[in-house]
Amino acid sequence: MITSKVGWEAARKLIERHTGPIRAGEPISEGRNSEISLIVHTDTGALFVKGRQVSHPQSWTQKRERAINPSVCHISPRLKWSASDHDWELLAFEHISGHHADYSPGSPDIPKIVEMMLALQQVTCPDIELKQAEERWAAYSSVSELFAGTSLLHTEWSPGNVLVNDRAYLVDWAWPTKGASWIDPSCWAVWLIACGHSPGTAESWAARIPSWKSAPIAALDEFARVQARMWYDIAAESAESWKQNLARAARQWTAHREGLARH
Repeated sequence: MITSKVGWEAARKLIERHTGPIRAGEPISEGRNSEISLIVHTDTGALFVKGRQVSHPQSWTQKRERAINPSVCHISPRLKWSASDHDWELLAFEHISGHHADYSPGSPDIPKIVEMMLALQQVTCPDIELKQAEERWAAYSSVSELFAGTSLLHTEWSPGNVLVNDRAYLVDWAWPTKGASWIDPSCWAVWLIACGHSPGTAESWAARIPSWKSAPIAALDEFARVQARMWYDIAAESAESWKQNLARAARQWTAHREGLARH
């Protein structure tokens, strides 16, 4: 994704201060948290560059992603440099060759994602300002304290945020959150359901993560309800098919957990 021509020319100048002349650029359409998202090719190699204009109300996400990277660069592309001026906040990451994750049933990518998630679960949450899970989802739950914890969470487990080659990499740390460690596998389970898994199968993959397997049942039940409420609101404001699909998946997960509770 690339913003207006005028905006791009300003961003190009800022990038080229670090790289020299850009020989080619490949826009990345999957990015939803950037106004610029592309692979740039220079005489010294390829980089992935993303950014927001300084005037954007969420330009702070660039600073947050920069602060997170030292803690997660073993499971995410390493930040090579960052740059800002009066127009842009830019981040440049090492370019990882690979494909966006396939979450469909039987995909060989899924075990690699489990391994990557297990590594993330071992990361010590950095001492920086982060959203708190119990606050982030408080609008959807009267008992959101169930979501509190000390773990670093990604929370945005769309297939477009996972790159896969011989291993899996987690990208786009725009919304890192501090909370209970079972939340990330729960968020992933909703995406698995949206991509064709039954709720039971999605949970069986989530259960490969020890924190999810040992999570309090009441907390999982409540988080499923929260996901259904949240995605209902998101889908109500947009006809985009992926949002509608996530809303359906979250309802299916909630219905599955309610069925378990009745037996």
